[in-house]
Amino acid sequence: MNTFLSIPLSLIMFTATSLGKTVLQTPDVLLKKQDESAVITCTHQIQSYNQILWYKQSQDSLGLKLMGYLYYDKQNKEPEFDNKIKLEGEAQTNGNLTISNLMLTDSAVYFCDAFYTVLRITSV
Repeated sequence: MNTFLSIPLSLIMFTATSLGKTVLQTPDVLLKKQDESAVITCTHQIQSYNQILWYKQSQDSLGLKLMGYLYYDKQNKEPEFDNKIKLEGEAQTNGNLTISNLMLTDSAVYFCDAFYTVLRITSV
C-alpha cells in the first residue's frame, strides 16, 4: 500500500501595496508519495529584488518557519533543513525549493517571498 503526502501550497500573489509588485509560486498543490521529492517554484519580475525566502507552516506549529533563502544564486539554509532541502535559481527572477525524502511531517503549507537587501552606511 502506498502512502501519499498531500502538500498544500499557497499560491502566493504577494503584492507590495503601493508598488504593485507580484511574486508567484507554483504549483498550487502537490500530491507525493513518501520518499519522493517535491519541487516548488517561485518567480517574480521585480528588478531590485535579489533574495527569495522560503517558509514552512505546519499544523503543529504557530507562525512561519524560515527554511532558507537564495541570495542571488547562493543558497543559505537554516541548520534544521540543511540535509532536507535544496535551493536553486537566480533570486533576481526565480528560485526552486526541492524537498527530498518526503515524510508525513513534510505535509505543510510552503510560502516563498521575494525581497531586496538594504545597506545603509552612516557616520558616527
